[in-house]
Amino acid sequence: MKVELLRDLDREGGWLLLVDGSEQSYVVLGNPIHLEFEYVQHLTQVIETWRKGGDPLPAVHLGGGLCTVPRWIAARHPGSAQLVIEASEEIAGLCRSLPLPAGVTLRVADALAWLADGGGEGMAGLARPPALCVIDVYAGPATVTAPYALDALGRISGGLALGGLVVANLSDAVPFALARSAAAAMAVLWERVAVVAEPAVLRGRRSGNLVLAATDGPLDPRELARRCASGMVRGRVLTAAALREWIGDAVPVARAEDLPPSGEISGLRLG
Repeated sequence: MKVELLRDLDREGGWLLLVDGSEQSYVVLGNPIHLEFEYVQHLTQVIETWRKGGDPLPAVHLGGGLCTVPRWIAARHPGSAQLVIEASEEIAGLCRSLPLPAGVTLRVADALAWLADGGGEGMAGLARPPALCVIDVYAGPATVTAPYALDALGRISGGLALGGLVVANLSDAVPFALARSAAAAMAVLWERVAVVAEPAVLRGRRSGNLVLAATDGPLDPRELARRCASGMVRGRVLTAAALREWIGDAVPVARAEDLPPSGEISGLRLG
């Protein structure tokens, strides 16, 4: 795996992480509210809909990169205790070379192995159970599918605080076998589930990132749709009946080894 940290010469404080030539993470030091990638914008719009900025937000992140979302949370929710699990020692070292905000702890470990071991006292390693779990596990250009089986998602569900939110980024393409199975699994474990993606991705015109979110707490679908429709990169939101129709005959998968591959991995695309 080739890892590169590049300075953005067009934006002061901008840094880009490449993994095997693919853009993996982007941050602007001094301006953590700037979000370059469309899926990160969608992911944070979900978080903002679920929990407005202000109060501390204890969070666990499975996958670290340059800690774009932890930096954003530290700015929007000052005083937040956050634990980031990153599998690559090299990526973690590059991330640490860019000063991390207070409250962010970066640990090198395999996210799935860490979950299987109980996540350090109930998926926390924090003073109290996390209210938020962000899944953004990536291996070069390949989507890591393992977090989307029922066993892994069940461990996350059991470790979250009451009313907590899990929000995940994955890459997929038609027929969305992985994303639909993951959404079906989330619907078994949580009361409210949503999928956000660019309209062209959901229409199957190209592969791309989908953000999946699930919670037993409040998540206003109208507010989420409004936020995503008016953002810098427009997102379409699927909830309730529209989501059930999109999931179709996809079923949850109990174990990681039985999950379907991502369309991004297998090269399934239209156009």
